[in-house]
Amino acid sequence: MLPTTVLRSPALVQKVLKSFHTEGGYDSLVLPGLKVINSEEGRVRAEFTVEKQHLNRLKSVHGGLLATVVDVGGSLALASKGLYATGVSTDINISYISSAKEGDVVSVDCRCDKLGKTLAFTSIELSSNGRLVALGRHNKFVAQAYAHPQNEIGHGRKQ
Repeated sequence: MLPTTVLRSPALVQKVLKSFHTEGGYDSLVLPGLKVINSEEGRVRAEFTVEKQHLNRLKSVHGGLLATVVDVGGSLALASKGLYATGVSTDINISYISSAKEGDVVSVDCRCDKLGKTLAFTSIELSSNGRLVALGRHNKFVAQAYAHPQNEIGHGRKQ
């Protein structure tokens, strides 16, 4: 008999995104328009509209912004597994495939590939206008994150 899956609350994903927006850090400055469209355990779909401040000098979306989206997207994928504290980055990479322009809506598909006791592995796909814009991977150290009291999983909680 297979173990039953405990579905994590989509509300936790929204709570984590809200903390990115309200804590006053870098993410709140560059991605205030990022919004979650759908979340289920291990997967989050989000989107944002490319704004003028997101552009590089050649008027296309800045690669650094896309890397930030990969960073935040990995965290949201882990939130969908029940973690409010989503760990610290150990490795992040991104492959730039095509571009997006001001006014384009970028869809962000975030997946938790594996959530272990120590490390977590996520994949993030960014697309716009039917084109793949970028592919990212974000790995995080999560061993200490399990102790956070706002988690839905962790010490003393059903996993």
